[in-house]
Amino acid sequence: MFKRIDQLEKREKIFLLVGIVVSLVMIAFGGIYQPYRNSLLLLDQKIAAKQLQLQEVRNLQAEYQSLQRQLDYAQKSISKKGSLSPLAKVEELTSSIVSREKLNYIRPQPPQIQGTIRIDNLDIKLEKLSFEQVLQLLWKVESPAAQMQVKHIRIKQRFDNASQLDLTMTVSVHGKNPT
Repeated sequence: MFKRIDQLEKREKIFLLVGIVVSLVMIAFGGIYQPYRNSLLLLDQKIAAKQLQLQEVRNLQAEYQSLQRQLDYAQKSISKKGSLSPLAKVEELTSSIVSREKLNYIRPQPPQIQGTIRIDNLDIKLEKLSFEQVLQLLWKVESPAAQMQVKHIRIKQRFDNASQLDLTMTVSVHGKNPT
């Protein structure tokens, strides 16, 4: 084979050499460089996807920690206020805003037990309230520190004095289950 190459003219040897070099470059490009580049691009895409997943996990972690702090605060608040009965809690809250004469009734309903949480529902009727007093009462009942929630509410304007309101509502008082 080398004898045959030696017999070629100089111009044919140059063509042969150029052909071999071009063939080697194409083989190197198509067989080595291109697959290497494609795998690098694929790995870059996987890295970007994993970074997005990592950011999402960090966001979920921050949200979880925030919810955990809220849960800890609520449990501490429930255990601190556990000494008063739900009826006393509601009476204390309403009497801090309006006088006891305006409190028509507080009727307890059967409690609901959900795991370690006890939910007591109370029907409350208040008469001859100003609009500001109604707002203050609702604001205090719905505050996170109160551990209460308004379930149903009905506000009526009084027929004898249009500036006064009658308020009937059902309040849920959340507390720790004693058992």
